Amino acid sequence: MLQLEQGQTFTNRAEISKLLGGNPQSGITLATKGKAILLFKNEEELYSDYFYPRGTHDYCMYTGIGRVGHQDSLSNKMYDLNIAVLSHKKQNTPLLIFEKKKGNYHFVGEYELTETHQNVQPDDNNFLRRVFVFHLRKVSDFIKLDL
Repeated sequence: MLQLEQGQTFTNRAEISKLLGGNPQSGITLATKGKAILLFKNEEELYSDYFYPRGTHDYCMYTGIGRVGHQDSLSNKMYDLNIAVLSHKKQNTPLLIFEKKKGNYHFVGEYELTETHQNVQPDDNNFLRRVFVFHLRKVSDFIKLDL
């Protein structure tokens, strides 16, 4: 059993990956040691993910994964990870957000998807493409996971 609490700090992604499994570089990854979807918010990232209201972590607007091409296309290699977020309630899989600030990663909490919409944004090649924007609501400051 592993318990994560809001504010718990990790020095890097490798430390989180060693603890929970999953891809140590991907913005969204499936934990391989326990059932969870891990979302990483990075203040230096291209996308404008943000928490609101200002100064809180109550809600988060989080852009889906996939840096090239339409995120809703089956040809996008990250399509399954976006679908995992969309279906997390049906699959009974918690969404866990980690935020990178000043070089460290901080566990923010468990969230749930309240709605989603699509937006148009440029990809890494500066072509316009459809992206998912997930509207997330915090449900807990901590979580216990069976590993």
